[in-house]
Amino acid sequence: MRSEQLTTDQVLDVFSQELATRGGKITETFNDGRRLFCRSVLPHADEVRPGDALHGGIALKATDEQICVYPYTFRLICRNGAIRAEAVGSLCIEAVEQLDAYSTLQSIREAIATCSAPEIFQNTITKMKSAAQVELDTALNILPLLSHHKDLLGTDVFRQIVERFFAEKDQTQFGLANAITSLARDTADPEKRWNLEELGGGIAILAPTKLPKDSARAKPRHRALAPVA
Repeated sequence: MRSEQLTTDQVLDVFSQELATRGGKITETFNDGRRLFCRSVLPHADEVRPGDALHGGIALKATDEQICVYPYTFRLICRNGAIRAEAVGSLCIEAVEQLDAYSTLQSIREAIATCSAPEIFQNTITKMKSAAQVELDTALNILPLLSHHKDLLGTDVFRQIVERFFAEKDQTQFGLANAITSLARDTADPEKRWNLEELGGGIAILAPTKLPKDSARAKPRHRALAPVA
């Protein structure tokens, strides 16, 4: 394994194994041999508000540029997912081609173990509960921050986020996050969906709205993942 180039199938196998040992399950997978996007849920569950339950989980992305393992939450009431990139224990390997396959897979295993800890999920829920208390006037102050990302989001995507936010009764920061993740849920492109879920996840936990790097615009690197035979 140390002498072989890493494949998306190898990463997916490790992800599946680690989730299974923790009583979790993979809910979505996109794997075209070059890019891998996975989302999963764990037994952890709690309510942000009465009747508004979320499951904790893990999200994984493996592309030519990077491999990322982040905590993930799945909102049952609307089936939206949010990715928490800044959480303790999150993993993002930028220079994948500089590591051997064995070391990379071990790093993925360790990150899954850390990100699946119940205290990580509870910390996320606590932050989301706080975001659910931030009312309209404060939430509106976040919209100008989104405008800084118009070039990457695109004018149409930005417009759809704003429209979805104002169409709902939940005029809080948590509501804004859900407007973003609901658009992610309806987005077919796996890279754009991931970016929206990561942006929504940041807003949902009162984190700075730093848009994830768009790998399609990133500086090309040597290919990190070998195509699946």
